[in-house]
Amino acid sequence: MVEDLYRARLKERPSSKTAAFLSSLYDDLRILEEDLDGTEAHNIMLFEKGVMSKRELASILASLEGIREEWCEGKLVLDTKFEDIHELVESRVVEEIGIEIGGKLHTGRSRNDQVAVDLRMRVRKDLLNLSDKLLDLIEVLIKLSEKHSDSLMILYTHTQHAQVGVYAQYLLSYVDALIRDFERFSDCFVRVNLSPLGACAIGGTSIPIDRDRTCELLGFDGLVENSIDAVSSRDFAVETASHLATLMSGLSRISEDLILWSTSEFGYVELSDEFSSTSSVMPQKKNPCSVELVRGKTGIAYGALVNLLTMVKGLNTGYSRDLQETKSPLWTSFDAAESSLEILVGVFRTLKVKADRMRSNIAESYAPAVDLAEALTRECDLSFREAHRIVGELIRESVKSKVLFNQIKTKTLEEACKKVLGRDVVLSSSLLATVADIESDLSRRVSVGSPNPSEARRMIALRKKNAKILRTRLSDRNLKIEKARKRLMTSVRRYITKRR
Repeated sequence: MVEDLYRARLKERPSSKTAAFLSSLYDDLRILEEDLDGTEAHNIMLFEKGVMSKRELASILASLEGIREEWCEGKLVLDTKFEDIHELVESRVVEEIGIEIGGKLHTGRSRNDQVAVDLRMRVRKDLLNLSDKLLDLIEVLIKLSEKHSDSLMILYTHTQHAQVGVYAQYLLSYVDALIRDFERFSDCFVRVNLSPLGACAIGGTSIPIDRDRTCELLGFDGLVENSIDAVSSRDFAVETASHLATLMSGLSRISEDLILWSTSEFGYVELSDEFSSTSSVMPQKKNPCSVELVRGKTGIAYGALVNLLTMVKGLNTGYSRDLQETKSPLWTSFDAAESSLEILVGVFRTLKVKADRMRSNIAESYAPAVDLAEALTRECDLSFREAHRIVGELIRESVKSKVLFNQIKTKTLEEACKKVLGRDVVLSSSLLATVADIESDLSRRVSVGSPNPSEARRMIALRKKNAKILRTRLSDRNLKIEKARKRLMTSVRRYITKRR
């Protein structure tokens, strides 16, 4: 195999340790397919511009497709004496068909714009795959919320009982957060899906290339026009990592709820055995290990973002070898997010929701207190602050006397009014009973986005419609790239066939 293809300027060969240190070969395996596609598109363009003959193009394409076949069959021989996948591929082509023809493969191109286009192609692919899994989770949560639009539960602030709500509203809160994640990835895709190919090392090339043509062949939406920007910038990688970290922060919060609510003390949900583990010594244990690991993998995404930001913060303009290290954090961050989404889809698809347990907790809760304060404001012509003080006094005495909320008497409420305001307040005999009737109380929540069951059902219908729109948008983007790649592969096969 041809060695030291790029080292004509240098007399000494690197030691094996230095070569291994310099090499990014194993990190590059994730972009091998993209490297082959990008190289084939570049060479087809060179033929169309008259830079190489049809016979030369066909020979190069046949050699590249041979490498692809070896890769797909698991037969490609890897060696870290090659600095990267680009050198391995070009060396193989030169070895197979000679430097007179194979040496034309890299005309009008540099590894700098080559790796940039490979990265963007792979990141756009991973963004689309991730967005597909993200929509899977959104759809599972919407489906589960449809079953629980009337399932009462305590809502918490500061991990304390706050108000009464419905489980569907809780699920929809994460649907909305995940839709925002989807939108962030969708916006990011617009900036990722631009071609840097043809920028060459940094200052362009005198070879008559057509950047728009390779852009079209590879399914990009446009160019990273400035050649300096095209090879220097990795802001698309930082932006992607930032959105992955944001997504993982939400997935971690969901996981924390599942962990807490599956405890014996709460008992609101139970993970299926498929997503649980047990103890090596305590036979009674059913541990929510799958979602604990989602929570743990969030640190990987955070670390990747800090890694990338630190890497690019001090680089001078132009390509520097530091940028070689941007690949690994991206790959690990994508892997953490994709696997976490897959796990949570399965968890929620099989989750046992203990609606009776959630409802029974309300009977022992003072969470309806705010509803009582609002009822006093509506029906007794009191300011909310007056009503708040009255109910605060009432609850303090009830807790002290160990009287549950649904056991409070109208007379006790009247006494609290007199104590706080220094005067009598006329109360209807049904006021307390109405507030204690949680279903009717929820039906009086009139604000948009509240846990009123009818409002929850309205939100569910809207989110279902939105999810379908997002699914169509994602499908259209996938289809455009798939069509471009099919056209490219058709051209490759046609040129190879003509050679034969």
